[in-house]
Amino acid sequence: MKNIIEIITTGDEILSGITQDTNFSWLCDSIFKYGLKVNYHQCIGDNLEHLINSLELASSRSNIIIFTGGLGPTDDDLTRLAASRFFNKKLIQNKNSEKKIKNIFKKRKRKYSKINKKQSFFPEGSKIIENPFGTADGFLIKKKNSSFYFFPGVPKELKIMIEKSLFKNLYKLIKSSKNFMKSEMLKIYGLPESEVAEIIDGISSINTEVGYRPSNFEIHLRLTSFGNTSENALSESKRFKTRIEKRLKNFIFSDKGETLAEVVFKKLLSNKITISFAESCTGGMISNTLTDIPGSSKVYGLGLNTYSNTAKNKILNVPFKLINKYGAVSRVVVRSMVKNLIKLSSSDVGVAISGIAGPGGGTDDKPIGTVFVAYLMNNKVITKKYFFTGTRKTVKFRTTLEVFDFLRKNL
Repeated sequence: MKNIIEIITTGDEILSGITQDTNFSWLCDSIFKYGLKVNYHQCIGDNLEHLINSLELASSRSNIIIFTGGLGPTDDDLTRLAASRFFNKKLIQNKNSEKKIKNIFKKRKRKYSKINKKQSFFPEGSKIIENPFGTADGFLIKKKNSSFYFFPGVPKELKIMIEKSLFKNLYKLIKSSKNFMKSEMLKIYGLPESEVAEIIDGISSINTEVGYRPSNFEIHLRLTSFGNTSENALSESKRFKTRIEKRLKNFIFSDKGETLAEVVFKKLLSNKITISFAESCTGGMISNTLTDIPGSSKVYGLGLNTYSNTAKNKILNVPFKLINKYGAVSRVVVRSMVKNLIKLSSSDVGVAISGIAGPGGGTDDKPIGTVFVAYLMNNKVITKKYFFTGTRKTVKFRTTLEVFDFLRKNL
């Protein structure tokens, strides 16, 4: 039987936008890594009738249903009652669960009350899923060929409970079904989605699915390969991935989930290269992106935020006559910036940036989105001119990406 997985999350706070449903994204990602994928998702408010209806809908199309949230002690925690009504099973108290709850309250030096007793009741015939961190135990009920898992919504509690119950069962299902999967993620920068599709057009296999996901000016290609053994799935994945890589070549910057900055950091570290930045329009964003990576102190030399013309002159010794003649946003000025940056920092590589992020300041000659970047490496200065459209934040972000992509290709 093919495994159809459905997730039901509950809570008015999720539907109102107050709380982000991080459990759902974590679950989808984790299940995918096991070689399966989530087919359906419902998000339901704190309404008994709606919760029962969600279970009815899920049971009509899915055989693995994962329900998260609503197992607390208050009146708006309706999951166990909804399950009781849906399965037509009485709520029966589990003495071991109540004993555990009482012990938790005792350790926390809090009074145990009748309202907390609610959390020790489960639909008759349930298999209890113990919560090692909190008072809300989960439960598993099977109906015909479907398995219904109920978990609390607290992320820390949910994750450990799922790992000890659901994931173990999923692994058994995969082994028994002999339907193994291998997933690869290829991260691409420098091409729009349509061009990526054109370049790899014609590459296909009945055993591999290709998914496209645009993400912050990158294209992420998810390759999902199937086989009747794990070895066959892996072999299929490698063959298909090689065919894609031959087409896209250097536009692929990672197959390990790394960011552009992380790829550059690893290159700097492995080659024992130090780097410094003099930033104007990016306002320190490039330095911040690199220094967000643990261990970056081994490669990061100096970061200057020379935003004003005065800062460019006093800190980087860029002559005012150059700024006045060519403008702060020019090839001449960024070349002067990067040369003096290297003198100050003694780094192996220097990068200087100056641009017009907007929303004002543009001219016919240099419209908003114009950015000049000078790279000094191997005693040679390379100057690039970029033009980006979009908001101020977009211009800063695109500049940051372009700088790291250039470094990735040229270090």
